Amino acid sequence: MFAAIGEKTLYIFGIANVITIPMVWALYPETNGRTLEEMDLLFAADKPWVWDAERTFERLKAENPDLVIAASRHNSVVDPEAGLKMAHVATPEEREEVVKTEV
Repeated sequence: MFAAIGEKTLYIFGIANVITIPMVWALYPETNGRTLEEMDLLFAADKPWVWDAERTFERLKAENPDLVIAASRHNSVVDPEAGLKMAHVATPEEREEVVKTEV
């Protein structure tokens, strides 16, 4: 197929690349530096446009502050051995004391 159109292949690929620039700008929101919990909120918009996604994200983030804050602090962990929810502590000895007191 490309042999039949010869040098016009370059024009086809150039046009395809030019068309994708506004598509990426309008349809793909920025996800850099956001947690997975924030991704759920970011892609919860009904419409595919970036400006709608950002508006919905800000609204949902204001409605669910506990979800976003807990994910960004990384302090809500569940101990896999004991199954206890505990706050992040600095040393392993302190963590053992927390587990011993709750068991």
